[in-house]
Amino acid sequence: MPELEINLDALAHNLRLVRRQEQAWGFRFLPVLKMVASHPDVVDFLRTQGYARYGIADMTEHLLYGQEPPARTGRVLINLAPPDRADDVVRLFERSAFSCETTFRALDAAARAAGLHHEALLMVDIGDMREGIPQEDAPALLRAVATASQRAAHGPGAHVAGIGVNLGCLYGTCPDDENMALLEALAARAGTLLGHALHRVSLGGSIFWNWFARRHGHGPHLPPGCIMEFRMGDPLLLGRDMYRDEALLAGDFRQDIFRLSATVLEVTERDIRPPRQSVHNGRGLHADCPDLGKRLQALVDCGSLHTDVRGLSLARPDWRISDFSGNYAILDLSGCPQAPVPGEHVRFIPSYWAVARTCRMPHIRKTLIHDTLPGPSLPDSRPASPQQETAPLSEVS
Repeated sequence: MPELEINLDALAHNLRLVRRQEQAWGFRFLPVLKMVASHPDVVDFLRTQGYARYGIADMTEHLLYGQEPPARTGRVLINLAPPDRADDVVRLFERSAFSCETTFRALDAAARAAGLHHEALLMVDIGDMREGIPQEDAPALLRAVATASQRAAHGPGAHVAGIGVNLGCLYGTCPDDENMALLEALAARAGTLLGHALHRVSLGGSIFWNWFARRHGHGPHLPPGCIMEFRMGDPLLLGRDMYRDEALLAGDFRQDIFRLSATVLEVTERDIRPPRQSVHNGRGLHADCPDLGKRLQALVDCGSLHTDVRGLSLARPDWRISDFSGNYAILDLSGCPQAPVPGEHVRFIPSYWAVARTCRMPHIRKTLIHDTLPGPSLPDSRPASPQQETAPLSEVS
């Protein structure tokens, strides 16, 4: 069974860099924890660092860690709220997102019935064409919900907490002068349309980070008192701009927060040849044999049931993943001067989606580590043996 290691020292390093730019560029950071399925230990770590609010993608993520619903304090649903689950949304989250009047009315009714104040962020589409009301239709929607939002400013109900945009996630749309001008124009009118001040403009997607860095922190001009929020996770968790496939600017971000470890089960030299007769394989695909002849292979206990195997990489140039199935990955070691033996551990560098899938597997152990010291296993994991020390993040331990 594979194991996911989370390096808290690397996480703390990246958070320090984010905090430094938060002060330099004048934004407020909302860490989005979609990548790690809002794991409680990562949430607790952020709280100790002064970040009590965090973004959650799926409203039922807490079920990964038990049936008990968490307190709503600090929890922000970054996805659009489902109107048929409005009661649950206002019970589980301080803030959620909406893009139509139907959803806002449902959130408002649910919040008033529960006696709760609920913040609602209007999502506006400025070019990535995924979620959000088209920018030209947003003024009419703000005007339509203004009375309810004013009523809920200091009491129960749904209060429009600001407007949010998202770029990069669907079509890779980049921020530019044109779409930022659209955002500025809407932000300038929003207070008048709502009848109260616009509290925040929330910029979603780590694609904004390097754009800001190249502009030396100069972003859209917002109304006085309006907070500019960075709603993103990659600067903290990934340490890389995966949209542009480049390093994050404005700091030496670490990219070694996560390592996925798997156990070598067998090492065998096989004579690979096409089957005499074949059908689709266990993944429902027509299987090719790209590497024919004698190949030295290692079988490890990590497959598509555990992670996104296509999102794993190895630092060693003489090793590669040649294939995988549900429970196993096959490493081609041909030409390798020193092969592992059964029982040794191979460490992979996981992509964003490899980490995301593994974090949604509660039966897979997640272990907190430090650069030099051992760390405890996370609550949903088997405890590490007391004498175990955290190995350096090399390929074989």
